[in-house]
Amino acid sequence: MTRRAVRLMLLIVFIAAIGATAFVFRTGEHDARATEDAARRFDDAAVAALGQVAEMRAAQQAYVAAGQGEEFWIKRTASILNALRARLASLKSEVPPDASASLDEAGGTLQDFEQMDVRARELMRAGQTAAASDLIFSDGLELARKAADAIAQARTAGRVAADVALAGARRRGVFAIGTAAAVAFVTVLLLVPASPAETPAEAAVVTLPTVAQEARALDVPLEDGWTPAKRAAKTPAPPPLPAIDLAAMASLCGDLARLTDTRTLPMLLERTAGLLDASGIILWIADPDGRELNPIVAHGYPPQLVTRLGTIKREAENVTAAAFRTALLQTVKADAVSNGAIAAPLIAASGCAGVMAAEVRNRGEQQDAKLAAAAIVAAQFASLVGPPATRSHTRAEAAGA
Repeated sequence: MTRRAVRLMLLIVFIAAIGATAFVFRTGEHDARATEDAARRFDDAAVAALGQVAEMRAAQQAYVAAGQGEEFWIKRTASILNALRARLASLKSEVPPDASASLDEAGGTLQDFEQMDVRARELMRAGQTAAASDLIFSDGLELARKAADAIAQARTAGRVAADVALAGARRRGVFAIGTAAAVAFVTVLLLVPASPAETPAEAAVVTLPTVAQEARALDVPLEDGWTPAKRAAKTPAPPPLPAIDLAAMASLCGDLARLTDTRTLPMLLERTAGLLDASGIILWIADPDGRELNPIVAHGYPPQLVTRLGTIKREAENVTAAAFRTALLQTVKADAVSNGAIAAPLIAASGCAGVMAAEVRNRGEQQDAKLAAAAIVAAQFASLVGPPATRSHTRAEAAGA
């Protein structure tokens, strides 16, 4: 194959990679917008459902209010109850399983509320206003609050699912751009003309006689039986570079990018431990205020030990807190009785969201390859966690609802 044909083939590969990247990125952006629109519609519908619960509760209380039309408010309560039941059925068709379970709970609570409402109407029509009032302001209040709480939980679960889907779409776009950049870099390297290398024979002709000539000129006797091979053998060979299984790392990063179920996190953490030769790993996640770190998942340690660890204050004097405060990778060197440690910060778009702390064997904390691998995997975990500000906003809105 001629040199021109090789260049043409590389150009075609580069153009195809750019086109595929553009397609993947555009598809990811379209999916992200669709997810955002669906999440917004679901959230608006959930807020409307919460308003209907409050309105239904107020209409029922009007049964026992002086000067109110009893039959009007009975019909009004039944109408709101039917509309709320239909809205919950509509919401259930658009949410993940976690939110669907909360909506089922809300629907069951509405059935209990309807039965209680029938009993309250019977007491009103029988002239037992005090008994009806007691039923409305005790059981009615409790059932309405329970239904509102279930809808609020479904709203929060829907938001979390939307955040996970958006993060996945963004990661696919970033992965596509990174792939295109790698292809462009390799293409440029292949197109750059290589400089002519010196042949081994030429090197021998130039170097070896020069050494002998300099020895004779300085009147320095050469060792008996000296040969280039023996002289070279006296120079210690450089130690082999520590190796990282790049195929295993690529597979792990790909699985993290496609993660949709957090129940698989322990398995992925186990694979991370194998990649880093770590005896134990803990993911520490910052609370919404960023004041302390909490251990959310661990590998290699007994559950009771992780429980006893508690939280780590931001100002604590240890390597994990230092990595969180500085957003820089920190290490602890191994000694005669303890393994080394690597604390890699989980860097999100708006700051440090937590720390991946690994206890590594065989002095891995002193190997650049292990440190780079820890930083890469920590970046993948950071995209799953999300910034503390986002989690705080979600919890605040859920509590307000």
